[in-house]
Amino acid sequence: MKSPYELAKNILLASDDNIKTKAAADKFTSIDLYGASTRENDRHDEGDSSFYLENESGSGDITLYRVFPGIELVYNDMHMAYCNKDQRPAPHIMEINYCKEGRSECLFKRHQYCYMSAGDLSFCSLDSNAHQSEFPTSHYHGITVTIDFSAITEEMKNVLELLAVDINRIKALSQADEFTIIRANATIEHIFSELYKVPTAIRRGYIRVKVLELLLILTELKPDEDISKHTYFPAAQIKTIKEIHTFLVENFSEHYTIDELSKQFQISPTVMKKCFRGVYGDSIYAYMKRYRLQVAEQLLRESNLKIGEIAARVGYLNPNKFTSAFCAEYGVPPTAYRKKV
Repeated sequence: MKSPYELAKNILLASDDNIKTKAAADKFTSIDLYGASTRENDRHDEGDSSFYLENESGSGDITLYRVFPGIELVYNDMHMAYCNKDQRPAPHIMEINYCKEGRSECLFKRHQYCYMSAGDLSFCSLDSNAHQSEFPTSHYHGITVTIDFSAITEEMKNVLELLAVDINRIKALSQADEFTIIRANATIEHIFSELYKVPTAIRRGYIRVKVLELLLILTELKPDEDISKHTYFPAAQIKTIKEIHTFLVENFSEHYTIDELSKQFQISPTVMKKCFRGVYGDSIYAYMKRYRLQVAEQLLRESNLKIGEIAARVGYLNPNKFTSAFCAEYGVPPTAYRKKV
């Protein structure tokens, strides 16, 4: 066996060569997960490749790093409801996702939904199933790591073995369940949050260190102890909740009680409240309050309406209550906010 130094040198050189030549046309790349609407940017200052994604639901920016042979890391900045509704199985691929901000909806087991929120980590095998991910709040920032087990070289396997990373155990872990979520904890936060703070000059090396750290954590993961049970929602409930959401945002200046919505959409109040929070991350009242204030903030920036008129337009009959709510959300009264922007 070559010395650890020689192994590491060969690995890094191989990764750099891969960056220069890009991936072969018949090889998997993480960008395959994002669908046909993805296009590569002509110029980019960071990462090995940067991409722009746009469809009728919004747009997103993607920055890809080829970390090691068979291992890639992607920064996702999504302001859209979905990116790819036609994701297909990818043999030998493990997908790992970290949610920094926003929410991600994961469809699996055909008719079951689960939701990732800020700080959560998920992983799955794409061998025979391709899960669909959507973003209920049209806002998602996070990191994706993909492992192509068929592309990990023997030298890379030797390096991982020296570092006590068991790549075979990680592969088996990804295949043990259709989809796994680890809820936010200090270990996950330690690995991923720092990837958003590292200076550009050392980012590539830092990413490599953090990916190795992630692989070590997965090697030692004990499913029975470290993975909590997920809350699943049936497809029929999700359909109703999304209809309620559409109704509410289309009539955001009106105020509806839980009982009124329950009767109108024929769903029990308890199920409605639990499922709405599961999908959108907040109670109906808190979600709509924030939504109204977001509309108000946009009107302050883009219109000449008076403060009282804006308050009435977003459902506040009392301008003083509107001012208090806006100040609590944005830190300044509406008048001061308009002057600032």
